[in-house]
Amino acid sequence: MTAEQPVESLRDLATQAAVLKLLAERVAAEQKVVRARTQRALDAAQKRDGTERVGAFLPGGEQVATIAIRKGETGPVVEDEEALARWVRQQWPGEEWTETRIVRTVKAWKLAELLGEMGAAGAAKLVDKVTGEVLDVPGVAIKPTRARTHGITWRTGGKAATADAWRTGALAGQLAALTAEVEQ
Repeated sequence: MTAEQPVESLRDLATQAAVLKLLAERVAAEQKVVRARTQRALDAAQKRDGTERVGAFLPGGEQVATIAIRKGETGPVVEDEEALARWVRQQWPGEEWTETRIVRTVKAWKLAELLGEMGAAGAAKLVDKVTGEVLDVPGVAIKPTRARTHGITWRTGGKAATADAWRTGALAGQLAALTAEVEQ
C-alpha cells in the first residue's frame, strides 16, 4: 500500500508563482543597479590605490565571497566592411577571399584570420608576408570588444552561510530594496 501524496492547491501554486515572479523582477532590477555601483567603486579603488578585489562579508563578519575586477579586452573591430574588402582585394588580387555582391565583403573565414593577426599585434596593421612591409588596414580599428566588469567567487560554504543569514533576517538591511513599496 502506498501513502497518498497530498494534492497541491492550485491557489497556493498560483500565489507562489506570483510571489516568485515579483521577487525575480525586483532582484534583477536591484542587481543591475548594485552591479553598476560596484563596478564604479572598484574602478575608483583601482585607480586610487590599485585595489582589484574585495571580500564580501556577512554582518557577523564571515567572508562568503570575493569580488574581483575582470579586465576588459580590446581587439580589432571592422568599422567599414566595404573599405576593408576593397583593400583585401587590392592586396591579394589573385586570391578569392572576397565576394562581390552589391558591395565587396571579405569571406568570414579570412576575416577571422586577418582580425586574429591584428588582434595579436594590437594594431590595425598587417605584415605583408612577401615584402615584410607593415600595411595599415583600412576599415578596422582597435577598440574595446568586451567591457571591463567584475565577478564573484564564492568561498566554500559561502552560499549556505548567505542563505542562512537571509533566512534569519541578518541581511534585512542589504535586501531592503527588494521589499520597498511597489509602483502601481
